[in-house]
Amino acid sequence: MGILRRSRPAEGSAGPAADELAADELVSDGSEPDPDELDAATPEADEVEGPVGPTGRPLHPIGAYFEAAFRRFGINFGGYLLYTAACGLLPLGAALGVSAVAWPESLELFVFFLAFTLGNVLLIALTTALVSGGARDRLRPLIVTCAATGLLGAVLATFHPVIAVVFYPLIVFPPIAAASGDAAGLQAILVGAATAKRWFRRTYACMLGIAIVSVSVWFGFTILLSPLEDELQKRVAFIITALLVWPVSALVFRNLYGDVTGRLVINASPKEDQRRKEIMRRRRAKAKRNRERIKKVTGE
Repeated sequence: MGILRRSRPAEGSAGPAADELAADELVSDGSEPDPDELDAATPEADEVEGPVGPTGRPLHPIGAYFEAAFRRFGINFGGYLLYTAACGLLPLGAALGVSAVAWPESLELFVFFLAFTLGNVLLIALTTALVSGGARDRLRPLIVTCAATGLLGAVLATFHPVIAVVFYPLIVFPPIAAASGDAAGLQAILVGAATAKRWFRRTYACMLGIAIVSVSVWFGFTILLSPLEDELQKRVAFIITALLVWPVSALVFRNLYGDVTGRLVINASPKEDQRRKEIMRRRRAKAKRNRERIKKVTGE
């Protein structure tokens, strides 16, 4: 299957954070990549058209981010669902809390959006920390980044949810930058904004893909849950959509950030290609043996 691997660092541009961020994405058997295989999977910049990352390596297509995200989600489906459910307790608790208290509508919306954004931001930081490691050493600045980002998202969503969606990269990149050790605290918001500006087209292409996935999942479960009451149907469909889309979105933007910063390379599944070739070789050998047996039996 496809894998995420380290890119080749530019001279003088390595660092512990770069090695940490790639630690989780080695070959499935835990071994380091074969240098010959890595060279074959990362063509030179003059051989491939398209934007080039900071290490001089051509960036991967948008679809590769989604393919790697779905694959990683499928490998650890139960784990990511558990992480998402744990982070989703924040908006669930906020929704139950505001419904039990007679608050002004604007305040109710702000509290719910704050909890919703914080849950999403925490999941994004967690998925990045699973790869980068060292979360304990960066825990305090990471908490500051998540709190500030959650507050920013709540303010934008309170004005209008569409505004929060448009500026979602300002919410998604800061916790990734903080968890990977590129920035700490409020500085991570500036790093996230700079990343979104520098890679504007790629960022919003990923946004479009996430929107398509979200609408498709929501629409499918809305139809599937049509026997339920209208209000219950909408709520259950929304919860299921969040459980499935949140981790995919976090993984997609984690892949995007890793690619444009030169940390991760999404290879063209060399192990899968080798496996297919080995299967075809065995089939040809088996067919050859069968033909030889037929010749012995028939005497031809």
